[in-house]
Amino acid sequence: MNEYIANAGQTYLPVRDNINIDFMSFTPPEKPDPPLKPLELRQSSREKGLILSSQKQHFLPKVTAEMLDWFWANMEKGYYLWAPGSHKRFSWVKSPAEVGMERSVHMIAESCEKGAPVFGGEGVEIHRLPLEPFFPFTDCLAHVICEGVLNEKGELVDSTIHMWEDVPGGINHITATVTNSRCSEPPAFIQEMLAAHPDRKPVPNYATDHEDYEASQWPVFLPTLYGLWKNHPDPSQNVRCCLKAEKTENGTFRYTEENGPVRI
Repeated sequence: MNEYIANAGQTYLPVRDNINIDFMSFTPPEKPDPPLKPLELRQSSREKGLILSSQKQHFLPKVTAEMLDWFWANMEKGYYLWAPGSHKRFSWVKSPAEVGMERSVHMIAESCEKGAPVFGGEGVEIHRLPLEPFFPFTDCLAHVICEGVLNEKGELVDSTIHMWEDVPGGINHITATVTNSRCSEPPAFIQEMLAAHPDRKPVPNYATDHEDYEASQWPVFLPTLYGLWKNHPDPSQNVRCCLKAEKTENGTFRYTEENGPVRI
């Protein structure tokens, strides 16, 4: 194993060879009761060529909206617990402490089953996207984060949107994938995969049970992890944020808090 100290521990390098790890057994999360209203793209989103590829609903017991807000700003503390065996690497490219939540970027690699090629190769950058103009839906739960993958031309390839809100006993959660039908080329890691294996068709995470696997693990580890950190006094090590959103007069959404860089 080459020397590599990740923010949340060590991992095997090269990442693409780290495929023979068992995953944990899991039970898919229950659905909200009653079911949440299906998401709809705004007309302006459809005019940009955006397509709603997937949307999944979960009820997560014992998790609060505050915990999940904290998770997105402190992912280095729990990324390998979020999908054990599947998540292969994590590092901040631009951390929320340095640049604020809406400008932060992290690098990940993961696989959807034991022995499968690592999605992201040696690592793909995931960009946090400002809700204005990137949040594409007509409605939103109380809290939200919008993330996306860009190609080498800086075009948005696709975005993953998580939204959640407190309900009795836990939170309701939605994860949705939106694809840009008008981007001119796939991201670099997909091009590399296709160059090495022309006959291999990339399978997106949303077409597998990966999103259910991730969601199933939040109730397992997040309440304990958050409890260990919630009173830690150093904001550069324990980043605070509030990802509550509100609707604007023109129908878009924005955060109610700035969630800027940490200043001590």
